Amino acid sequence: MMIQLTTILALLPAFLFSFFLGEILAQPQKDAKLQLKEPALLTSAGQSADTQMVKVLLDRNKIAYQFNLRGGPDDLKAVKSLIIVIGGSTKGMGAAGIDADKEAARVQRLLAKAKELKIPVVGMHIGGKARRGDLSDRFIKLVVPSSSFLIVVKEGDSDQVFSQGAAKHNIPIALVNRISEAQEPLKSIYGK
Repeated sequence: MMIQLTTILALLPAFLFSFFLGEILAQPQKDAKLQLKEPALLTSAGQSADTQMVKVLLDRNKIAYQFNLRGGPDDLKAVKSLIIVIGGSTKGMGAAGIDADKEAARVQRLLAKAKELKIPVVGMHIGGKARRGDLSDRFIKLVVPSSSFLIVVKEGDSDQVFSQGAAKHNIPIALVNRISEAQEPLKSIYGK
C-alpha cells in the first residue's frame, strides 16, 4: 500500500501538468488583442519558398511590408514588426549560398536585434508536414520562444511542437486548417 501511494504521489505532478496543458490546448484559440504596426519586415527562417505564399496573404490584406529573404538586423531600422516564415529548405539555402549554421546565426542575430528594439515578431509556419523535419525543427526552436504571435497550419503541428511552445512561453497562437485561412489572423493583428 505504501509503495502504491508513493508511486501515485510521484506521478501526480506529471498527470496534473498533462491534464492542464491538455485543457489549455483544447480551448478555442482566438486571435490575441495584439495590434501590430506597419511596415513589417518579411523574412525566412530556413530559406523556404513559403515566404512567397505569405507575400500573397500580405498583399491581399494590404499590409505594408518589406521583403528580404535574408534579412538581417540592419533591416529592422525601418520597420515596426517582423514576420518570420519558418521552414527549412536545403534547396533554398543552397541557392542563397549558405548552410544551416549560417542561416541559424542570421536568424539569431535578427531576433536579438528585434528584442533589443522591442519589435514584435510573428512566427509563421504554413508548410504543413511537408515543411517539417530536423532542419525545420531547428528553426522552430529558434523562432517560437521569441515570437509575440504564432500562425500555424494545423497539419504542421501534429506533434504539438508549436502549441506546446506557445503554452510554455505564453504566446498567442492561431492554428488554421489551410494557408488561405492564415489571412484572418494576419488581418486581426494588423487591424485590417
